[in-house]
Amino acid sequence: MQHALYRAAKAEPGRRFHVLGDKVHRRDVLRRAWAMVRRNNGAPGIDATTLTQVEEYGIDRLLDELAAEIKEGRWRPLPARRVFIPKPGSSAEQRPLSIPSVRDRIVQAALKIVLEPVFEADMLPCSFGFRPRRGAHDALQVLIDEAWRGRRWVVETDIANCFEAIPHEKLMQAVEERVCDRSVLKTSARELAASRS
Repeated sequence: MQHALYRAAKAEPGRRFHVLGDKVHRRDVLRRAWAMVRRNNGAPGIDATTLTQVEEYGIDRLLDELAAEIKEGRWRPLPARRVFIPKPGSSAEQRPLSIPSVRDRIVQAALKIVLEPVFEADMLPCSFGFRPRRGAHDALQVLIDEAWRGRRWVVETDIANCFEAIPHEKLMQAVEERVCDRSVLKTSARELAASRS
């Protein structure tokens, strides 16, 4: 499914995707989303539900409930639990961290599975941040290769408090340039609002 979405998005850069919602609540997508959440082994959200408690409740049972809620438009995220963690390289500064509930993280992961290939098709080769199968080591290798070719300048940018600084409406407008499936847009907007609350 991801390869098909990527190929379609790459072939038609101006295409808007109308039907994606049915993919978000697919059993295989939710199962993979659960695996991603479980592998990350994160802390509980505002509801204090742990990964172990979810497993005791029953993964299939939870995924069936989530699938039904998403399909019927009943799913609503809980507010994210907000904690502050030390900022790397600074003993005094702290940065905010939002911790969604396990259920909400599964929905986030399912949305990522479906939406990422659509937006990945538009990314430039020189972009490395927060992309699948790309990271700091890949960017460093490009720098090394370019230095061997005689290049002497590097431009690297980092926007302070980037996620908090991006206006919610503008972010959703950018998503709407590629996605017009109302159910996916509503789910994404709800998730975005919950993570900022």
